[in-house]
Amino acid sequence: MSDLQHILIVDKDPAAAMVTQQGLQFLLGNDVEVILAPSPGAAWLRCVRDAVDLLIVDPSPQSRAAAALIKALHDERPHIPVLVLTAYDTPRLRSQMKMLGVRHYLAKPIDLVELKDTVSGALASHNNSQPSPAIN
Repeated sequence: MSDLQHILIVDKDPAAAMVTQQGLQFLLGNDVEVILAPSPGAAWLRCVRDAVDLLIVDPSPQSRAAAALIKALHDERPHIPVLVLTAYDTPRLRSQMKMLGVRHYLAKPIDLVELKDTVSGALASHNNSQPSPAIN
């Protein structure tokens, strides 16, 4: 049996999602599968039905769907860590994500090596069931 870890990305910008997916897949190698969800609703279904070890989401200020997904995960699937990787970084968004229980938060543009390190840390804390520090 494989110890393959599954990372799910949901971003309303398909090009940004694909760049993140391909960069992470390249940097993390064959120990992970990085997959895309076309919407927060599709991401929720995937988290409920399949093995997901990390959710990466970019919450859009025009939609509350990503925040609703994060809340649902926190309430129903708290073992799945969430990484907010946002192009819409604001103090308000950081505060909102912290209140929703998000522990991993990065603002775009991001260096792929920094993203890899954050993802690796989130996966390691998930595997060891140790909480990582909260976002600032």
